[in-house]
Amino acid sequence: MNSRINTDKTEYLNNPRLDMRKYIPENAMRILDVGCCDGAFCSLLKQPGREMWGVEMNEQTAQKAMLVFNKVLVGDFNAVFDQLPDDYFDCVVFNDVLEHIYSPWNTLEMIKKILKNEGVVVSSIPNFRYITNMIEVVLHGEFRYRPEGGILDDTHIRFFTSQSIRDMYEGLHYQILTHDGINSRNDWKMKLVRLLSLGKMSDMSHSQFATVAKVNKNK
Repeated sequence: MNSRINTDKTEYLNNPRLDMRKYIPENAMRILDVGCCDGAFCSLLKQPGREMWGVEMNEQTAQKAMLVFNKVLVGDFNAVFDQLPDDYFDCVVFNDVLEHIYSPWNTLEMIKKILKNEGVVVSSIPNFRYITNMIEVVLHGEFRYRPEGGILDDTHIRFFTSQSIRDMYEGLHYQILTHDGINSRNDWKMKLVRLLSLGKMSDMSHSQFATVAKVNKNK
């Protein structure tokens, strides 16, 4: 995966992401969770007949994930990619992962090989334009990485806005099915931003964007 995720951040990385559950298609029977940590998210998705795979860099965490998944590959995503079957998965999940990768564009291009035709990618990506971050960067002139997580987590390599997430998927010829702002803020500051910008900066209310994008291999 060419990332530098600090795997000591177990509380941050093992967030079960209940908010992302609804984005997994009900008819997806073969699911791959990249950066699966201990399997907290996919444990929510277990159902009869559903086959779940995970990829996890931390060997100790991967051992826990093996209790949840049918199969767990341990190591960097690029290093284990050849062990993943072609045209196999209905859904590939990247919850808080793509921003940790040096070239998320290459990663999204690679996984077309392992997705079935009409298969989907589900991702959660932080929004750099989130109002809290913009106040710090624009008003206070701060760009200070933090070890505790958040937009400027010190393991984030790439930064995205709502539009640049769209551009990334569409530039790789994915069809975006869903693109939602999540984990939002709606206090007086955000209401003022909406008013003054005539709604053009409403995306600043969301700390993350959940995206579901479909690959069509016939194109």
